[in-house]
Amino acid sequence: MDEVNIRSGLMQGAIAEALEKLVSQKAGFRPQIQFRDPIQIRYDGDKASIHLSVDAELGRKDLEELLQKLI
Repeated sequence: MDEVNIRSGLMQGAIAEALEKLVSQKAGFRPQIQFRDPIQIRYDGDKASIHLSVDAELGRKDLEELLQKLI
């Protein structure tokens, strides 16, 4: 089993930026994302398991629109 722990603030920032861009394209709003703990990735040859602890900020209007899409 392979395991990667991403602790670098620079790498976490780059991943957060990519996730913000993806959410923006798919959901129509851009949250501010920050990782609280290291990003942990485990790969056993068939599946990857990813653990994230994330804080995300978005405006009230964006939250309401997101909830409407989910309901």
